[in-house]
Amino acid sequence: MKRLTFILFFVLTCHNSCFAKDYFTVKWVDDGDTIVLDNGTKVRYIGINTPEITHGDRKGEYLGKEAREYNQKLVLNKKVYLEFDYEKRDRYGRLLAYVFLEDETFVNAEIVKEGYAYILPKEQTSKYEDLFLKLQREAMSKKKGIWRNIYENDKDSSYIGNNKSKRFHYHTCSYAKRMSNKNKVLFSKQWDAFWNGFAPCKECIK
Repeated sequence: MKRLTFILFFVLTCHNSCFAKDYFTVKWVDDGDTIVLDNGTKVRYIGINTPEITHGDRKGEYLGKEAREYNQKLVLNKKVYLEFDYEKRDRYGRLLAYVFLEDETFVNAEIVKEGYAYILPKEQTSKYEDLFLKLQREAMSKKKGIWRNIYENDKDSSYIGNNKSKRFHYHTCSYAKRMSNKNKVLFSKQWDAFWNGFAPCKECIK
């Protein structure tokens, strides 16, 4: 009985302190999947990728501007807390995180749900990968956001997916040519590759 009383006391007293979340205010939105916090930390959303916006001489991608605007609507000047996975930073030094608003809105998931991003899986499965794929398929079925453009412009072609990296390539891509046969999976359309949770190789899929 004493042990049970102690456990209940611990849970009640720890509720607001031991499990308190660290909140930060979003001071800037770089694009559809990158933000800057009030402490100067640049955060890249884990597990998703949005279209690029215009940078200098580099032309923006389809719906890049709209993805950034949607991200701004969700998080700019609002308080967020972060969750992390096995990979803490990317090659640019940006903090990698799952981002949540005070009302528990899952920002990464909302962007996928509205069709402004495709999932970006890793070789090591992330904690929300199944959720992201479910939401992506729902957005694809409704042809929301980027999926309308892909659906209307997707031509029969030849794509090679890598079951290990979860990337897909044109059959002429140098990465595809070096791929082990045991890891290869064939797709006739980009749509099919996305539906199965593969992301495009940045070197060959435009």
